[in-house]
Amino acid sequence: MRVLILSSNNGGGHNAVAEALREVFEAHGDTCRVEDCLSFISEDVSEAVAKSHNFMYRHAPKLFDSGYRHTVRHPKTFMEKHNGRRLLALGRKNLGRAIEAGSFDTVICTHVFGSLMLTDAMRKYDLRVHTGVVETDYTATPGTHAGGLDWHFIPSADLVQGLIALGVDERKIVPCGIPVRDGFYAKGDRLAARRALGLDPDCRHLLVMGGSMGAGPVPELVSALVKEMDERCAVSIVCGTNRSLKDTLTALYSGDDRVRVYGYVDTVPTLMDASELLLTKPGGITVTEAAVKRLPMVLVNTVAGCEAYNLDFFVRAGGAVTAGTPQTLAHLALAVLRDPAWQSEMSAALEPIARANDREIVWRTMQGG
Repeated sequence: MRVLILSSNNGGGHNAVAEALREVFEAHGDTCRVEDCLSFISEDVSEAVAKSHNFMYRHAPKLFDSGYRHTVRHPKTFMEKHNGRRLLALGRKNLGRAIEAGSFDTVICTHVFGSLMLTDAMRKYDLRVHTGVVETDYTATPGTHAGGLDWHFIPSADLVQGLIALGVDERKIVPCGIPVRDGFYAKGDRLAARRALGLDPDCRHLLVMGGSMGAGPVPELVSALVKEMDERCAVSIVCGTNRSLKDTLTALYSGDDRVRVYGYVDTVPTLMDASELLLTKPGGITVTEAAVKRLPMVLVNTVAGCEAYNLDFFVRAGGAVTAGTPQTLAHLALAVLRDPAWQSEMSAALEPIARANDREIVWRTMQGG
């Protein structure tokens, strides 16, 4: 197959799923290319959307939540002839040309923007390609009903009826989990991971993350953790692309051996292997990576919107817990960290989710057309 994977730069999760898909298709000998769907409108539009998305996540989460819920309540936003759909349709010509020039026979989208743009390009230019869209949160993304692709890959069979209610053909719905990259499917040895990271092998290790953008009340969480945790605890904080957060935390805790601060890293699988617990906002990719690792989670309701569904899914499943304020979240995290039996229960609850996660299903489905 010659596969075009359409991602979107508004948030790192869609690109992470695109790379996970690239890994599995290329492992089978297929030719893959990943593109940002909004770049087919223009690079300026792509950059503007990415910057506004990042700003809202970091600084105006209530605004993001409000916008998300508006699109849930007004599904016509993504229908043809609506202004939002018309904006995406501006990219259909360039997308159509790229598909033809690259001789792609398969196109997979990791964001609803790409699926709608692709739908319009196929109708306008009569493109003959196999198509699919991969959901990256544990809910039906607003606008998902307005696409017209061949396959709809979803994180869990629990979501099937909700999609059917939105008008998605049940025959097109394929539960497969959210695809993650190679490093997360292998469960590494905890002591070996700690040695690789230079951590005390006998400590209890808590991993703190704020997604690719380092969003949420991370400074407040770390402050509350440091005040309460003892010398046998260690905390690693991954700040992602948030350089300001990394600089702030580094300055505050440079003299505390219990605290390690990272920026954007490619060692998250090793950090998860080294940890008993993850404290994070519930981005769809992060919680899936942790679930595949069977790593218990304490979830921070940072931006709500689609992430509220992710939080609810994993709390109901028993693989995560949550609380309200940074102080209560920190207290809860340390309570779980000190309780191996509680950790084991949560890991066991993640087991069926991990076993059901199989990105090979996407490859097999697309191979069959």
